[in-house]
Amino acid sequence: MEYQKLTCLSMLLALSILLGILESLFPIFSGMIPGMKLGIANIMIVITLFLYGRKEAFLVALLRVFLMGILRTGLFSIAFFFSITGMFFSVGIMSLFYSTKLSIIGVSIMGSIFHSIGQLVAAFFFLQIPNLIYYLPWMILCSLITGTITGYLAKEALSVIRKRL
Repeated sequence: MEYQKLTCLSMLLALSILLGILESLFPIFSGMIPGMKLGIANIMIVITLFLYGRKEAFLVALLRVFLMGILRTGLFSIAFFFSITGMFFSVGIMSLFYSTKLSIIGVSIMGSIFHSIGQLVAAFFFLQIPNLIYYLPWMILCSLITGTITGYLAKEALSVIRKRL
């Protein structure tokens, strides 16, 4: 891997971790839906996907989940498993839609929706509470909003980054 690419990916990872930590300090959706966040750290994952591709986006997302697990939630805690399951669903679906005519905002929305679905799958597995399915419509509604916001911010940041690279 060339040094410029490695440096840029490292910076995207570091920014993703920084945004994740900052976001955890200011819970915007606290009390509405447990665990719901704006997901601004995912801006860096969307940017990585559109700058470098699927493999790099997956790598940055996976490293972010593990490093956030070490720094914030505890490695292999229930929050870690919610996060990693959401990450696999999110990055997986964004990778599929990345090569279609869907815009960066559309890809971000799909990632946000499937991140929520992945977390719900993890919740079913760990908590064994069937009534969690009733959160799904609210989670999807919030994901439409948060995915649009993060997608827009990723689009704007990406246009600046592409001018500088």
